[in-house]
Amino acid sequence: MTSRLGTIRTRSSARAGVGACALFLAFSALAQEAQSPNPTPAPDPNPAQSPSGPGLFWPTLPPLPPPPNLVETFGRWLDQGTTKFRTDMQGAQETFDKLGNQTRDAAKDATDAMIGLPNARIVTARERCAPARNGSPDCQAAVDKFCRGKGFQVGKSLDTQSELKCPAKVLLEGRSPNEAECRTEIFVTRAVCQ
Repeated sequence: MTSRLGTIRTRSSARAGVGACALFLAFSALAQEAQSPNPTPAPDPNPAQSPSGPGLFWPTLPPLPPPPNLVETFGRWLDQGTTKFRTDMQGAQETFDKLGNQTRDAAKDATDAMIGLPNARIVTARERCAPARNGSPDCQAAVDKFCRGKGFQVGKSLDTQSELKCPAKVLLEGRSPNEAECRTEIFVTRAVCQ
């Protein structure tokens, strides 16, 4: 059920739309009538009496095309817009295709690398990297120990985790530890084992 106010609003908006269309058509017609054809001098039927002298006459020029009207200009604007949109969409499609090809190639390379390691498995555990003679952590020894514990021979580290280890006394006092009191430990958490 519609109210009387809704019906009045619908009718008045429809009348306003029809009036706007009629106004648009009227202005278009006036604009076309206001364009005058280009005056071209007509050839003189009696060339002997032309002002330039006997035997000379004015050549006839082809009429120039009329300037474009509003509808033609709007149509050309729409055509240019759709052409630009189409070329932009083709460029985006080419970019997506290139990205898809690169992703497919990367996945293929990764698969080939894993197939190249016939008995390789990714193993998750936690093994501390012991300090080497120079003070840096020796994670390769930790990975080898890690993999041997899982039944493999050797391995390569995939993921590590570092932790700051402080004495319990510092933590119980509730103060911030300094670098001399705490040490950083590195753990191997994932590895590819063969």
